[in-house]
Amino acid sequence: MRFMTDVNHIMRNGLEILSNPERLWIVVLDENLRIVSSNYPCKSLADISPEELTGKPLEDVDGFHDLCLLIDKGFCFSSQLFKAFEQNLVCDYEPIEEDNKPVGGILSIRKTCLDESQFFPLSEIIEIITKDADIQKDGVIIVNREGVVTMVNRSFAVFVGTLPQNLIGKHCLKTYPAYSNSKLSRLPIVMQTGIAEIGVPHLISGRDWIVSRYPLTKNGRVIGGFGKIHHDEKAQVLSDISIQPLVQNIDAAKLAVAFKKRRDLRYDVHNIIGQSKIMLDLKGSLLQVAERGSNVLLIGESGTGKELFAHALHAASKRSSGPFVEINCAAIPENLLESELFGYVEGAFTGAKKGGQVGKFELAHAGTIFLDEIAELPLHMQGKLLRVLQEKELSPLGSTKTKHVDVRVVAATNADLQYLVNNGKFRMDLYYRLDIMTLHIPPLRERAEDIFLLTKHYIDSFNAEFGLDVQDLAPDAWLAIKNYNFPGNVRELRNIIERAFNSVTGALIELKHLPNYIVQPPSHYSLPALELPAPVDFDESLGKKTLPEMIEELEKQLIERAMKQTGGNKNEAATLLGISRAAIYKKTQKYNL
Repeated sequence: MRFMTDVNHIMRNGLEILSNPERLWIVVLDENLRIVSSNYPCKSLADISPEELTGKPLEDVDGFHDLCLLIDKGFCFSSQLFKAFEQNLVCDYEPIEEDNKPVGGILSIRKTCLDESQFFPLSEIIEIITKDADIQKDGVIIVNREGVVTMVNRSFAVFVGTLPQNLIGKHCLKTYPAYSNSKLSRLPIVMQTGIAEIGVPHLISGRDWIVSRYPLTKNGRVIGGFGKIHHDEKAQVLSDISIQPLVQNIDAAKLAVAFKKRRDLRYDVHNIIGQSKIMLDLKGSLLQVAERGSNVLLIGESGTGKELFAHALHAASKRSSGPFVEINCAAIPENLLESELFGYVEGAFTGAKKGGQVGKFELAHAGTIFLDEIAELPLHMQGKLLRVLQEKELSPLGSTKTKHVDVRVVAATNADLQYLVNNGKFRMDLYYRLDIMTLHIPPLRERAEDIFLLTKHYIDSFNAEFGLDVQDLAPDAWLAIKNYNFPGNVRELRNIIERAFNSVTGALIELKHLPNYIVQPPSHYSLPALELPAPVDFDESLGKKTLPEMIEELEKQLIERAMKQTGGNKNEAATLLGISRAAIYKKTQKYNL
């Protein structure tokens, strides 16, 4: 009874639409895909009357075979291009449900003037989604170049806990219902980079499923995206690779090797979260720079994720099968830096290991070395580093022999190296050796539109880590997060969400779970001002202590007060003092704080 009510309602709407110049042809189907009724545009489009169509199986209508295949396999779709009756047509299909089971459906067809270069015909779409896939059990989704869902099957809808018709027309970032404990779709990233992601885990409805994502390209341009959730968690990645030539002109064997290499890497460009224009442009520049092989200088404030970008540069380079070695120049005592970077031989100094030790540069041979906090490198070590970069050879400490090394250097800093060069604190010749290509990583306040994606990502991560089921932030908590300027950048946002996870008890992170300095009125959205030591303390020291001793004493007091005001949080103390995270750790160790 409900089925006929729905049919009558849709047919009435269809008749009203007939005044539209597109002249929408509406076909109502029963559960066996027989035509229950049709309106009159069928005469002008197909030269057949409604009476002739009624009771006829849909597959018996010329040109409708592909439509039958999709509908029979549980697909819902919109704006799909197909050819029938010697003309290009566009069709939509929506099932009619009773007790969450399809009992029929509505097929609408119209003429089109769409640019065929911007669309795949239905026959090619079917070839793509049926290749090495069980389209009745695997979850399948297709989006257009704007990321809007244009095709989805019932299996995909079941995976995300909704009906297929509820997903059509939505942006793929909104395909998962609220409180579904799912990570956001990565199809927009795949379409942006043009790089497929094959056989990777993705959190959907609280469970990690194996998924694959592909850009859909035509005439060298990405015109959409195709995603698949494997119903069998043991699905082999290589079976998926065979469909790649259909969606992107890449050799399957090369892709298999590329996938294996990517699987062994810690991070790549896909781990960089951000869909703002500034981040999309930056990721595009990163991929271009990565291919060239020159040294790269990463510049960004503390907490912007420079290490992640270094990993991504390595992963996208021709050296990706080689080692990635990282060293923090500020975290190693000055007297150990040379041996850490270049190694040493047995007997080089008191306490040297038997057999010596291989240095970081030698470990990075044929790969990439990441020199974090490069501005903290002492001047005498800068000269030794310059020689290695120029000569491509090194001498381990205590050795008279040289060793050839082939490494790409990615250096990072939050300091103004040009300023340090001008003030004699950084070698100009080394600066130009490192600054061949520069990537400026923006602070979080300059890409505020990415805060939602990052927050959702951290919620998913901490849910998995702590075994919780936190779904979202309460509206007032979102407002506080949105209005905060994040001096500590992405690292600070992660810290805030982790702190909230240690006090939250329900499904929502509320305002009370956020730090006080975020909850304050907008005009006070910053860490409290640092209280300086009283000048009288230093008046008493005049004539009794040297200037360096007094400066050290002042530095110690400032760090003590910063740590006290931030409750011992080193990240916040570093932000308050305007120094790097590595520097605060180094100085607290120095002063035993």
